[in-house]
Amino acid sequence: MKIRVRYFARFRSVAGVSEEEYEVPEGIKVKDLIDLIQKKHPKFKEEIFEQNEDADVNVSRNGKYVDFGEKLEDGDIVALFPPVSGG
Repeated sequence: MKIRVRYFARFRSVAGVSEEEYEVPEGIKVKDLIDLIQKKHPKFKEEIFEQNEDADVNVSRNGKYVDFGEKLEDGDIVALFPPVSGG
């Protein structure tokens, strides 16, 4: 199945593209997709430290924020956003 990944803010620079498509096995979860992204773009290992609620990334699936245990389906669009901070 195919998943489209969109990168925002500094993640776009890390990946070197704004979006790309991954061919993935059925039943894949967000955490598995993150592993594939980290293998393809090793710099993500420095950007996404943990794969839990304390992760240094926000993930959306088809426009809704999800956690790392979310199961993905063919045609999903996954977006990666860095956490926002400010004062």
